[in-house]
Amino acid sequence: MTPLEPNTVLKYPPLVREMHDALRTLLFPRLPEQPGRTDLMAKLLGTGISEAMYVLSELHASLGEPGDVCEFGVAQGATSALLANEIRGTNKRLWLYDSFSGLPKPSPKDQLKDDIFGLGSMEKYEGEMRCDAAEFAVRLAQIGFPPERYRVCAGLVHETLREGSGPDPVCFAYVDFDFYEPIAHALDYLDRHLSPRGSIVVDDYDFFSTGAKTAVDEFMQSRQGHFELIKPMHFAGHFCILRRRQT
Repeated sequence: MTPLEPNTVLKYPPLVREMHDALRTLLFPRLPEQPGRTDLMAKLLGTGISEAMYVLSELHASLGEPGDVCEFGVAQGATSALLANEIRGTNKRLWLYDSFSGLPKPSPKDQLKDDIFGLGSMEKYEGEMRCDAAEFAVRLAQIGFPPERYRVCAGLVHETLREGSGPDPVCFAYVDFDFYEPIAHALDYLDRHLSPRGSIVVDDYDFFSTGAKTAVDEFMQSRQGHFELIKPMHFAGHFCILRRRQT
């Protein structure tokens, strides 16, 4: 990879601020300002600026609801730090779920749609995207987020996300698990514990593995009328929003 020119590095944070302000003006006028936000957005890895704005909009729309905030799929913790910064003025806790051992073995419902690493098959992605479990803690410490305000659940999600020990209730969740089985498990849990006006953002919908879209579509089919599925504007990336319908 060619190193960025120094002037490019200097320009990037102002460009993030410019994009943030434009999107906030045009699409997310109800999103409040938050100190440190654009600095953290400039450090995002794998999450685009437009997607981050959608995530923050859904997060803030849910903060008036009871419950904590969850991130399923932490990786390096750049998005974790962004979420933590937004809730620092509340009493909500941040629940962080990741195996920290890379992607699990794909299921038959995970067919390779977009070969992002050029590996040639879905099976070869097992173990990819592995991250150091200490990295996210450094990022949270750098923004001064109190350790007692977050909980780390390391391991496969079907083992770590269980009734009686998981968050209850949940006001907002960001799901970035890539594969069918962990996404389906997380959505099933969230259906039982999401607040009445809570929302879920699922990353990689109809991208990379077919598993994410399949898990979401099956979830919506089995809970007809309970959730609204919202897709972003085409430039924002590959994700979807699930909002609980009011009854």
